[in-house]
Amino acid sequence: MQKVTDYITRVVTGPIETNTYIIETSPPIVVDPGTGISQYVKKPCVVLLTHTHYDHICGLAEINVQRVYVSKEDLAGLRDPNMNLSRAFGVEFSWGGEYQLFESEMSISGLEFQVLSTPGHTEGSVVLMLENVFFTGDTVFLDSIGRVDFPSSSRKKMKESIAKLLTVFRGVDPETIVLPGHMEWGSVHQLLRLNPFFKVVES
Repeated sequence: MQKVTDYITRVVTGPIETNTYIIETSPPIVVDPGTGISQYVKKPCVVLLTHTHYDHICGLAEINVQRVYVSKEDLAGLRDPNMNLSRAFGVEFSWGGEYQLFESEMSISGLEFQVLSTPGHTEGSVVLMLENVFFTGDTVFLDSIGRVDFPSSSRKKMKESIAKLLTVFRGVDPETIVLPGHMEWGSVHQLLRLNPFFKVVES
């Protein structure tokens, strides 16, 4: 476990080291629950999904989930092992609990989220904005972007999403935190300096 802010903790989960984030609210919020998350989340919680690939949803089976928030375009991944790629991990995973579709702005557990649609890695990938934090899932890492060779991926839409995020990132405090779905987290400033897909050089 690693504290990111006073109320956000990162847990690296599963065989491909997925980043799961726990937000200390009431009820707690879990972003992209990976395997083993039940070691850290004991209370009933709500779950936010940046997308529905198996490594980001497999922890749903372990925890007491009140409701899942998911994009309309990625909803099928909760039910379909082909869509969520669980068969590639040797399992047939589906989840049939309560869910709510994302809207562009949402109040969840007392926090105000903005939800940016960022298709490319999957059709329904989203980036979640919370105060001074971006949860970018597998759309954007500090020095790369998510794969675009999966069934619902699109290279063209990923390029459009990167252009959209570039505009957003240029308009915020450069010290705003970026919390990706894999690898290390950092700041908007670091991402714009390190990530070649944004074609931004350090000033």
